[in-house]
Amino acid sequence: MSLSLWNNNSPFGGFDDDFFSGSPVFGIPALTAFKNDNLLHSSPRYEVSENSKQFRLAVDVPGVKANDIKVDLERDGRVLHMTGHRKVEKENSFEEYKFEKRFTLGNDLDTTKLTANLSDGVLVLTAPKKEKDEPKATTVPITLGEAPALMDE
Repeated sequence: MSLSLWNNNSPFGGFDDDFFSGSPVFGIPALTAFKNDNLLHSSPRYEVSENSKQFRLAVDVPGVKANDIKVDLERDGRVLHMTGHRKVEKENSFEEYKFEKRFTLGNDLDTTKLTANLSDGVLVLTAPKKEKDEPKATTVPITLGEAPALMDE
């Protein structure tokens, strides 16, 4: 698979991201919200699909405008970082919902060609897979004599 949840401090490489949040470990995590004054943190539902040519991540972000979502590639294009928010009017006040999610992307994706499209409350990110090179065999010549010294840094 070309995607996994990312957790910088986890020895499990993101496995525990949803494990300890009360969401299912396998399958689609449920929307979870924790109220802190008028700020709600949530985890949007997402769906991952891929085939031999491309990868696709669809994230449910109902009511969130394109200007309120930010998608960044971090760590040399290997970590996808999504953040966003929306404000909801409740009676005479506003509540703000925020989300933040990171995913580790596989080395088989061409992240330089990543696209993001927002339509009907669903953000769809797609990236083509890199073309596989034919394995090459190279013969390394052996020379007689002393090995060169280690180069200075």
